[in-house]
Amino acid sequence: MLRARPQRMTISPQSSGRSASARRGSRVVWLLASVAIGACSLIAPDDPHYLSGAPPANGGGGEGGEAAGDSGAAGASGSTARAGDGGAAGSDAGAANGGEAALICRDDLADCNGVADDGCEVDLSASHENCGGCGKAFACTADQACELGACISLSGCSDGGREGFLPIDAYPRLAGCTAKWPRGSLRAAKTGAACGFALALCAVPADACGAGWHVCASPGYGPKEVSEQASAEECAAQPGAFAAAVGDQFCEPCSDSSDGAACCGDGCVQQYGNCIYPGMTAWFGTINGYKNVCGAIESNFDGRGVLCCRAPRGVSAHAKP
Repeated sequence: MLRARPQRMTISPQSSGRSASARRGSRVVWLLASVAIGACSLIAPDDPHYLSGAPPANGGGGEGGEAAGDSGAAGASGSTARAGDGGAAGSDAGAANGGEAALICRDDLADCNGVADDGCEVDLSASHENCGGCGKAFACTADQACELGACISLSGCSDGGREGFLPIDAYPRLAGCTAKWPRGSLRAAKTGAACGFALALCAVPADACGAGWHVCASPGYGPKEVSEQASAEECAAQPGAFAAAVGDQFCEPCSDSSDGAACCGDGCVQQYGNCIYPGMTAWFGTINGYKNVCGAIESNFDGRGVLCCRAPRGVSAHAKP
C-alpha cells in the first residue's frame, strides 16, 4: 500500500533570495524565541499566588503530567527528579497527589500535606504540629507553643511542670523548676535532655529549664533578669529553693571556690548578699554538709531546683551585652 509522504515546510535558497549566513541567523533567532516562549509558560517563583499559598493556575505536572503551555513533558516524581525537555521536575508531593508538581512557598509557609489544591496550607512560624518544618520531628509538645518557627516552653521547665513563681500569667518569663542533678556548674551548657522531678535526673542544672529558657542571670543577662521580674519579697516567698547562675554575696566569679549560689524561695538561707537584691540576696544552702557554690552545686532534695528565665522574643541566650 502506498502511503502519502508527510508534508514538511522547507525554505529553498532560490526562493529565499538570502545568503546562507543570513538563513542561519534567522534559524538561531527562531530557536531562541521558541525557548523563551516555553520558559514563559512556567509559573514564576515570585508569583503572588504561589507565595501566598494558593496553587498555580497552570502548575507543571509530576509523574506522567505535562508542564504548562508548550514547555514539554515533566520529569518523574521525586524531590530531586529532573525535568523533561523544558518541563518542570516532579516532587514527592506530586507523587502523593496524582502527579502535581511541588509548590513554591514563602519561607514561612509550606505544603505539608502534599495537596496542591489547598496550596501552601501550613504557617511554619506558628503551627503546633509543624513548627519550623513539616512532620513529627517538628511537632511541639503539650507544654510548648510555636513562636517564629521554634517550640518554646510555656511552663519554663523541661518536665512541663513549674513549682515556683505561679501563676504563669503573673510571671511569664520567670520560673522555679525543681530538679535533681549531680554536682556541677550553674553555667554548664544544656545537653538538651528533658529532665526534672516529673521525669529523670538532670545531667546539668540548665537541663531543668524548658526549650527557649536558660538559668537566670547567666552571662549575657545578669542579675537584673531576676530583680526586674520579681521583688525581693516575691523571691523569698516562693515554695522551695531555686538557684540562679550568680553568687549570693558577689555576682562574680562563678566557680567552684566562689560565693554560694544566689537563691529564691523560702527554703533558701538568708545571708544578706548583694548580687540580685542589695543586702537581701539569699543563698542556696548546704546539702549533706556540702556548701553549694555557683560553680559547683548539687540538688538531691525535693523542693530544690533551678531558677529559669526566658529571653525576650527575638533575643537568643548570651546575645545581650
